[in-house]
Amino acid sequence: MKRKNIIEIVKYIFSAGTSFALDLILFTIFNLIFKTFMGSFSIIAATFLARFLSSLYNYFINSRYVFKKYNKSSIYKYYTLVVLQVIVSAVSVYTFNKVFTSTNATIIKFFVDIIIFIINYLIQKFYIFKS
Repeated sequence: MKRKNIIEIVKYIFSAGTSFALDLILFTIFNLIFKTFMGSFSIIAATFLARFLSSLYNYFINSRYVFKKYNKSSIYKYYTLVVLQVIVSAVSVYTFNKVFTSTNATIIKFFVDIIIFIINYLIQKFYIFKS
């Protein structure tokens, strides 16, 4: 593996890791707030709002510092990916939370989003920010 590729992967891990932490923190806060008046649907609302906010940060870091490719088409592709990943994340977390009722939704989201993280790297590298 080339040094350039290793540096890119390390930058992506940092970008995704900090975005992931921001997303989890925001999800937990929003889920607690929304739960009082939305019940279990708070998971869906919290997922969408947290992902929207963390994606703004993530796009900025990825386009400027990780892949160093910014253009109008990349933002459209990126947000298409965000919409797909937030749907997959929200539905998965909601479903697993219904099955594993004694497990905290944030823990479920953590494991679901780890899988999404790996898939997202490949899509961003080879499609959204490709050289």
